[in-house]
Amino acid sequence: MLTMCAQRLARGGVLATIILLLGGTACAQQRRPPEREKLSADTVWASPEATFRARLGRTWELARLGDQDLPVSRTGPGKARPGSHPGPGSRPTLRFTAESAMEMTGDSSSLRAGGWSFCNGYGMAYVLGPGDQLAFRHFHSTLVGCDGPDSLETRYFRALGNTRRFEMDGTTLGLLAADGSRLTFVAASDSGSER
Repeated sequence: MLTMCAQRLARGGVLATIILLLGGTACAQQRRPPEREKLSADTVWASPEATFRARLGRTWELARLGDQDLPVSRTGPGKARPGSHPGPGSRPTLRFTAESAMEMTGDSSSLRAGGWSFCNGYGMAYVLGPGDQLAFRHFHSTLVGCDGPDSLETRYFRALGNTRRFEMDGTTLGLLAADGSRLTFVAASDSGSER
């Protein structure tokens, strides 16, 4: 549109000059992207993937496995050291990192995640995006026996393996499978934000 305005001016004449002066502003306004509405201080304009990446290093505790609520983890003097199994009565944890898992997967877009389940420590690779897509692969865990083939731990690992997307806000992380089943996590109270 701006090129047409310039061509008119090049042909000369008063009419073309008037058109350029009056229409030049319109030509320029048509090329300018629309202005965004005013944002309030608490409005966040971030993609789901950017929101997820901003929370790497946070530890999440499993609060709900499908339809089953899990009790709050124990606290107090018996609380485990960071990096060690929290012990009986604690909820499974999950922590996403920015560390590459390429040696595990052969894929440069894979990153590391892991935590503690009901009985075992575990780790895996994850691939993020675009948008709210999330997939886990290459699971590994310690081999402490749990309650059987349909234990809470087995169901937890199966749900992680079925994850296809996520939902996240400041204090809650939801992992969703294609069939709509969900794992719901809450930010752990002692969660760090280091990567």
